[in-house]
Amino acid sequence: LTMTDLNSIKAKISKLLRLQQSDNAGEAANAAAFVERLCREHGLTPDDISPDHDPERDEPTFWVAGAAFKRVDHADWNLLNYVAKHYNGQTIQRCARAGEEGYLQDKSVIEVVATKGNRIQIELYYAYLKDVMERLADEAKAKAVAEGYSSRSFRLNFRKGFAQAIGEKLREQKKVSRDEQPQAQGETAGLALLKRDAIEKKAVDALVKQRFPRLRSGSASTFGGNGTNAGRAAGRSTSVNRQVTRTSTPQLMGR
Repeated sequence: LTMTDLNSIKAKISKLLRLQQSDNAGEAANAAAFVERLCREHGLTPDDISPDHDPERDEPTFWVAGAAFKRVDHADWNLLNYVAKHYNGQTIQRCARAGEEGYLQDKSVIEVVATKGNRIQIELYYAYLKDVMERLADEAKAKAVAEGYSSRSFRLNFRKGFAQAIGEKLREQKKVSRDEQPQAQGETAGLALLKRDAIEKKAVDALVKQRFPRLRSGSASTFGGNGTNAGRAAGRSTSVNRQVTRTSTPQLMGR
Protein backbone atom coordinates (compact mmCIF):
# COMPACT_ATOMS: atom_id res chain seq x y z
CA LEU A 1 0.00 0.00 0.00
CA THR A 2 1.17 3.52 -0.74
CA MET A 3 1.00 6.15 2.02
CA THR A 4 -1.88 7.80 0.15
CA ASP A 5 -3.83 4.52 0.06
CA LEU A 6 -3.19 3.91 3.75
CA ASN A 7 -4.33 7.44 4.62
CA SER A 8 -7.55 6.85 2.69
CA ILE A 9 -8.18 3.57 4.51
CA LYS A 10 -7.50 5.14 7.91
CA ALA A 11 -9.85 8.02 7.11
CA LYS A 12 -12.57 5.52 6.14
CA ILE A 13 -12.07 3.52 9.34
CA SER A 14 -12.18 6.68 11.47
CA LYS A 15 -15.60 7.54 9.98
CA LEU A 16 -16.82 4.02 10.76
CA LEU A 17 -15.54 4.30 14.31
CA ARG A 18 -17.71 7.40 14.71
CA LEU A 19 -20.69 5.47 13.31
CA GLN A 20 -20.15 2.79 15.95
CA GLN A 21 -21.25 5.40 18.49
CA SER A 22 -24.61 5.77 16.72
CA ASP A 23 -27.86 5.40 18.71
CA ASN A 24 -29.10 3.21 15.85
CA ALA A 25 -28.13 -0.32 16.97
CA GLY A 26 -28.19 -1.72 13.41
CA GLU A 27 -26.03 1.09 12.02
CA ALA A 28 -23.54 0.72 14.89
CA ALA A 29 -23.32 -3.07 14.40
CA ASN A 30 -22.79 -2.75 10.64
CA ALA A 31 -20.08 -0.14 11.20
CA ALA A 32 -18.34 -2.39 13.75
CA ALA A 33 -18.34 -5.32 11.33
CA PHE A 34 -16.96 -3.15 8.52
CA VAL A 35 -14.22 -1.80 10.79
CA GLU A 36 -13.22 -5.34 11.74
CA ARG A 37 -13.06 -6.39 8.07
CA LEU A 38 -11.03 -3.37 6.92
CA CYS A 39 -8.58 -3.71 9.81
CA ARG A 40 -8.11 -7.42 9.12
CA GLU A 41 -7.54 -6.82 5.40
CA HIS A 42 -4.93 -4.11 5.96
CA GLY A 43 -3.17 -5.32 9.10
CA LEU A 44 -4.54 -2.58 11.35
CA THR A 45 -6.45 -2.51 14.63
CA PRO A 46 -9.05 0.02 15.83
CA ASP A 47 -6.52 1.11 18.48
CA ASP A 48 -4.24 2.28 15.65
CA ILE A 49 -6.79 4.86 14.55
CA SER A 50 -8.58 7.65 16.37
CA PRO A 51 -12.23 8.37 15.50
CA ASP A 52 -11.14 11.94 14.66
CA HIS A 53 -8.24 10.77 12.44
CA ASP A 54 -7.02 13.49 10.11
CA PRO A 55 -4.20 12.59 7.65
CA GLU A 56 -3.02 16.21 7.53
CA ARG A 57 -2.52 16.14 11.29
CA ASP A 58 -1.85 12.54 12.29
CA GLU A 59 0.59 11.31 9.64
CA PRO A 60 4.29 11.33 10.63
CA THR A 61 6.83 13.63 9.01
CA PHE A 62 10.46 14.64 9.56
CA TRP A 63 12.61 17.75 9.34
CA VAL A 64 16.07 19.03 10.25
CA ALA A 65 16.27 21.36 13.24
CA GLY A 66 18.89 24.08 12.81
CA ALA A 67 22.15 24.03 10.88
CA ALA A 68 24.75 21.29 10.51
CA PHE A 69 27.49 21.12 13.14
CA LYS A 70 30.79 19.40 13.87
CA ARG A 71 30.22 18.98 17.60
CA VAL A 72 26.78 18.42 19.09
CA ASP A 73 25.47 20.94 21.63
CA HIS A 74 24.06 18.47 24.17
CA ALA A 75 22.08 21.06 26.14
CA ASP A 76 20.37 22.29 22.98
CA TRP A 77 19.73 18.77 21.67
CA ASN A 78 18.40 17.60 25.05
CA LEU A 79 16.01 20.55 25.21
CA LEU A 80 14.71 19.82 21.71
CA ASN A 81 14.43 16.12 22.50
CA TYR A 82 12.41 16.74 25.67
CA VAL A 83 9.98 18.96 23.76
CA ALA A 84 9.72 16.44 20.90
CA LYS A 85 8.99 13.63 23.37
CA HIS A 86 6.32 15.77 25.01
CA TYR A 87 4.56 15.67 21.63
CA ASN A 88 5.34 11.98 21.01
CA GLY A 89 8.20 12.71 18.61
CA GLN A 90 11.83 11.61 18.42
CA THR A 91 15.16 13.25 17.57
CA ILE A 92 18.06 11.57 15.77
CA GLN A 93 21.60 12.78 15.17
CA ARG A 94 22.72 11.82 11.65
CA CYS A 95 25.26 12.85 9.00
CA ALA A 96 24.47 16.07 7.16
CA ARG A 97 23.44 15.76 3.52
CA ALA A 98 24.14 17.99 0.54
CA GLY A 99 21.74 20.92 0.40
CA GLU A 100 21.19 21.13 4.16
CA GLU A 101 22.16 24.34 5.96
CA GLY A 102 25.86 24.41 6.87
CA TYR A 103 26.55 21.15 5.03
CA LEU A 104 30.08 19.76 5.00
CA GLN A 105 31.02 16.11 4.67
CA ASP A 106 32.11 15.74 8.29
CA LYS A 107 29.14 17.56 9.85
CA SER A 108 25.97 16.25 11.51
CA VAL A 109 22.38 17.45 11.93
CA ILE A 110 19.52 16.74 14.32
CA GLU A 111 16.47 15.31 12.57
CA VAL A 112 13.06 15.46 14.26
CA VAL A 113 10.34 12.89 13.54
CA ALA A 114 6.79 13.67 14.68
CA THR A 115 3.24 13.88 13.38
CA LYS A 116 2.40 16.74 11.04
CA GLY A 117 0.00 18.24 13.57
CA ASN A 118 2.66 18.33 16.28
CA ARG A 119 5.45 19.85 14.19
CA ILE A 120 4.46 23.48 14.72
CA GLN A 121 4.00 22.88 18.45
CA ILE A 122 7.47 21.36 18.75
CA GLU A 123 9.11 24.14 16.74
CA LEU A 124 7.42 27.00 18.63
CA TYR A 125 7.68 25.49 22.10
CA TYR A 126 11.36 24.63 21.60
CA ALA A 127 12.13 28.12 20.25
CA TYR A 128 10.49 29.70 23.30
CA LEU A 129 12.37 27.51 25.80
CA LYS A 130 15.69 27.86 23.96
CA ASP A 131 15.36 31.65 24.06
CA VAL A 132 14.72 31.50 27.81
CA MET A 133 17.66 29.11 28.34
CA GLU A 134 20.17 31.27 26.45
CA ARG A 135 19.02 34.50 28.14
CA LEU A 136 19.17 33.05 31.65
CA ALA A 137 22.54 31.41 30.96
CA ASP A 138 23.98 34.77 29.87
CA GLU A 139 22.58 36.48 32.96
CA ALA A 140 23.89 33.78 35.32
CA LYS A 141 27.34 33.84 33.71
CA ALA A 142 27.55 37.65 33.97
CA LYS A 143 26.53 37.49 37.64
CA ALA A 144 29.15 34.83 38.37
CA VAL A 145 31.88 36.88 36.70
CA ALA A 146 30.81 40.03 38.58
CA GLU A 147 31.11 38.12 41.86
CA GLY A 148 34.68 37.14 40.99
CA TYR A 149 33.93 33.60 39.92
CA SER A 150 35.18 32.50 36.53
CA SER A 151 34.79 29.11 34.90
CA ARG A 152 34.94 28.31 31.19
CA SER A 153 32.39 25.53 31.64
CA PHE A 154 29.89 27.47 33.82
CA ARG A 155 27.57 28.54 30.98
CA LEU A 156 27.69 25.11 29.31
CA ASN A 157 26.84 23.34 32.57
CA PHE A 158 24.10 25.88 33.35
CA ARG A 159 22.41 25.11 30.03
CA LYS A 160 22.64 21.35 30.59
CA GLY A 161 21.11 21.69 34.05
CA PHE A 162 18.36 23.94 32.68
CA ALA A 163 17.45 21.46 29.92
CA GLN A 164 17.39 18.56 32.38
CA ALA A 165 15.00 20.42 34.72
CA ILE A 166 12.72 21.35 31.80
CA GLY A 167 12.58 17.70 30.77
CA GLU A 168 11.44 16.73 34.26
CA LYS A 169 8.79 19.46 34.29
CA LEU A 170 7.44 18.46 30.87
CA ARG A 171 7.08 14.83 31.95
CA GLU A 172 5.23 15.91 35.07
CA GLN A 173 3.02 18.31 33.12
CA LYS A 174 1.96 15.56 30.75
CA LYS A 175 1.10 13.22 33.63
CA VAL A 176 -0.91 15.90 35.43
CA SER A 177 -2.80 16.90 32.25
CA ARG A 178 -4.01 13.29 31.85
CA ASP A 179 -4.94 12.85 35.51
CA GLU A 180 -6.90 16.11 35.66
CA GLN A 181 -9.00 15.55 32.53
CA PRO A 182 -12.76 15.42 33.30
CA GLN A 183 -14.92 12.37 32.64
CA ALA A 184 -16.07 12.01 29.03
CA GLN A 185 -18.70 9.72 27.45
CA GLY A 186 -17.88 6.23 28.64
CA GLU A 187 -14.15 6.87 29.15
CA THR A 188 -12.01 9.52 30.74
CA ALA A 189 -10.52 12.22 28.58
CA GLY A 190 -7.23 11.14 30.15
CA LEU A 191 -7.63 7.69 28.60
CA ALA A 192 -8.49 9.33 25.26
CA LEU A 193 -5.20 11.27 25.49
CA LEU A 194 -3.34 8.05 26.28
CA LYS A 195 -4.84 6.45 23.17
CA ARG A 196 -3.91 9.41 20.98
CA ASP A 197 -0.38 9.40 22.43
CA ALA A 198 -0.08 5.69 21.64
CA ILE A 199 -1.29 6.21 18.06
CA GLU A 200 1.12 9.09 17.48
CA LYS A 201 4.06 7.21 19.00
CA LYS A 202 3.34 4.13 16.88
CA ALA A 203 3.23 6.21 13.68
CA VAL A 204 6.47 8.01 14.59
CA ASP A 205 8.21 4.74 15.56
CA ALA A 206 7.28 3.22 12.19
CA LEU A 207 8.74 6.18 10.25
CA VAL A 208 11.92 6.17 12.35
CA LYS A 209 12.35 2.43 11.71
CA GLN A 210 11.79 3.01 7.98
CA ARG A 211 14.29 5.86 7.78
CA PHE A 212 16.87 4.47 10.22
CA PRO A 213 16.61 0.64 10.19
CA ARG A 214 19.99 0.29 11.90
CA LEU A 215 19.50 3.02 14.47
CA ARG A 216 21.27 2.46 17.77
CA SER A 217 20.83 4.29 21.05
CA GLY A 218 23.16 7.27 21.37
CA SER A 219 25.41 7.90 24.34
CA ALA A 220 23.94 10.11 27.04
CA SER A 221 25.59 13.43 27.84
CA THR A 222 27.00 13.92 31.32
CA PHE A 223 25.64 16.39 33.84
CA GLY A 224 27.41 18.03 36.75
CA GLY A 225 30.05 20.64 37.37
CA ASN A 226 30.01 24.35 38.14
CA GLY A 227 26.79 26.00 36.96
CA THR A 228 24.65 22.83 36.78
CA ASN A 229 22.71 23.44 39.99
CA ALA A 230 22.07 27.07 39.02
CA GLY A 231 20.75 25.90 35.64
CA ARG A 232 18.50 23.29 37.24
CA ALA A 233 17.09 25.89 39.63
CA ALA A 234 16.40 28.26 36.71
CA GLY A 235 14.73 25.46 34.76
CA ARG A 236 12.52 24.50 37.69
CA SER A 237 11.33 28.12 37.99
CA THR A 238 10.65 28.51 34.26
CA SER A 239 7.02 28.14 33.21
CA VAL A 240 6.29 25.27 30.82
CA ASN A 241 2.66 26.33 30.52
CA ARG A 242 3.14 28.53 27.48
CA GLN A 243 1.09 26.06 25.46
CA VAL A 244 -2.51 25.41 26.34
CA THR A 245 -3.87 22.01 27.34
CA ARG A 246 -3.59 19.61 24.41
CA THR A 247 -6.75 19.32 22.34
CA SER A 248 -7.50 18.09 18.85
CA THR A 249 -6.07 21.41 17.64
CA PRO A 250 -3.39 22.42 20.18
CA GLN A 251 -2.14 26.01 20.09
CA LEU A 252 0.43 28.10 21.86
CA MET A 253 -0.87 30.66 24.31
CA GLY A 254 -0.47 34.27 23.27
CA ARG A 255 1.24 35.48 26.44
